[in-house]
Amino acid sequence: MNDDDDRSSSERLGVLATVGGVVAIVLVVVVANLLGRSGSDDDAPTPQAAAVPSSPLSTSAADLATMSPEEIASSALEERGEVAQALPSGAKSLANAAEALAGDQPFDFVLTSFNILGSQHTAPGGAASEYAPGRIRTEWAASLVNAYGSSVVGLQEIQRDQVDALDRALGGTWDFWPGEALGGGGVPQSLMWSSAVWTPTFQGSITVPFMGGTRPQPVVRLQHNETGREIYVLNIHNSPRDAQGREPERDKAMAIEAEAVNELKKDGIPVFLVGDFNEHDEAFCYFTSRAGMIAANGGSNSGGRCLVPRPNRVDWIFGTPDIDFSGFLLDEGPAVRRITDHAVLTTTVSVP
Repeated sequence: MNDDDDRSSSERLGVLATVGGVVAIVLVVVVANLLGRSGSDDDAPTPQAAAVPSSPLSTSAADLATMSPEEIASSALEERGEVAQALPSGAKSLANAAEALAGDQPFDFVLTSFNILGSQHTAPGGAASEYAPGRIRTEWAASLVNAYGSSVVGLQEIQRDQVDALDRALGGTWDFWPGEALGGGGVPQSLMWSSAVWTPTFQGSITVPFMGGTRPQPVVRLQHNETGREIYVLNIHNSPRDAQGREPERDKAMAIEAEAVNELKKDGIPVFLVGDFNEHDEAFCYFTSRAGMIAANGGSNSGGRCLVPRPNRVDWIFGTPDIDFSGFLLDEGPAVRRITDHAVLTTTVSVP
């Protein structure tokens, strides 16, 4: 082949590359314009946001007793949904093509599970009155969360006064669910996330048996502000181990929680389960088997052989295996010991 042929081939390749690039750019611009028009045209329907309940849903104790764990979980989570995109004909296929060209953007974040020791326990006459008052301990907890670099935290035992104190200590830059949404004493499980990093697209709950009654367990779907990708986080607290025969309550609660994870997995995004399970080995083996999850602190469960990570406590962080955990910390240092009687669990999550 002579020089003219070589030049003409490279020129053709250059033209093709340019055309390909232009097509990609035009495709993205067209989709953007279509998306913009769909919300601004007077005649076009406005996109509808996903349902966001104003308070946690509650399943009655009678229903918990008669419904299967799968029924309880699917019923509680049936209102979650995708944001409805009201687009002109053909725009969806263009949007899918543009998304395929861009690809999913990986990202990392720090996830923490923190039993903060409810302020009622450390009030005068409380079972843990040797600790500082709830408000002071909560301010210390805010400093600890900042030190970890967390952007999502599952809180257990938190009371309304502690939600207020934590919100103030964090400068009002975090959102809570349900926090004070119930209007009364709050709920002893709340999730919180940095509003600079995440935007909620669904807020709901599942109900489990707890200490002779029932208790909602919060679940949120969060959208990562920088990449637009989403995750689910379910934060739980099961009945404590004591002499009152709470094992059946924990077993039923774990069955409901595992089915909730399996229900959420249907949406094809990472799911995280964090909290105070009040179980050691049993919790690990159950959720790695029944919900196909992995633990932030390692271990394995395959071929009928469950190898539980050591050391472990009654608090756990689990995730679906489409993510990676690293840098796990089971913190029982002096800063933690003056705040709570639990370890604080923190890990870095990488979403590929």
